[in-house]
Amino acid sequence: MIAVSRHPFRLATTLFITLAGCLTEAGAVKREVIKTYQEEFAEHSYRLRVDLQGTNYLSVPNVVTDRGFNYQGRQFPVMFRELQTVYLARFSNAGGNEVALTIYRTKEDAEQVRGAVPSTPFGPAAGTEIALGAFARDLSTTVTLVLQSEKKDLGAQKDEILRLLNKLFYIKTEPTAEEKEAFIRSHADLPLPKLSSLTGMPEEMIRAILETAKTAPQLDDTEKE
Repeated sequence: MIAVSRHPFRLATTLFITLAGCLTEAGAVKREVIKTYQEEFAEHSYRLRVDLQGTNYLSVPNVVTDRGFNYQGRQFPVMFRELQTVYLARFSNAGGNEVALTIYRTKEDAEQVRGAVPSTPFGPAAGTEIALGAFARDLSTTVTLVLQSEKKDLGAQKDEILRLLNKLFYIKTEPTAEEKEAFIRSHADLPLPKLSSLTGMPEEMIRAILETAKTAPQLDDTEKE
């Protein structure tokens, strides 16, 4: 005789939650992988390979995939410039196959935000969370790494995260002279002192590069590839 549950709705709900959990686990990022990269790469400073936009934390425009870096969704002003040194504060699981990176201008900025969080047993007072969120938003941004590797393959996930990080940062490397010149040409609207600060090149040399760029023939996107 087959037993019939006296609570069919509860049973259906339990089955749904279990199934949803299994589906989420299948495409999720392993906690061990996040912990490994948090310990090895977080709380260090790196130079950027790309311009990073700010975010309101409801929409994250900065995305890195195997195809490279791109902006998606709502667009925001650039917060951190290519070649700028920034502070990678945290790795976190953003759900599914995504890893979120929290990035500040400096370690001091990150500590300033942490220090602003009240250390009370009941958490921030009413209204404080909104103020803290706005404060953190003014000092930091987020980058999403989108993985293709399956959760059960830890080695593949670790390798893929490292590849994606190298598309975002100069890790154990420095920009070449050619990369600095390309940056100058693509950011000709920035003031000379800013270009000099980001590249480490004297303003006279930067001015010469920009003058040369004005007379050089412009390549379209097909020719650049």
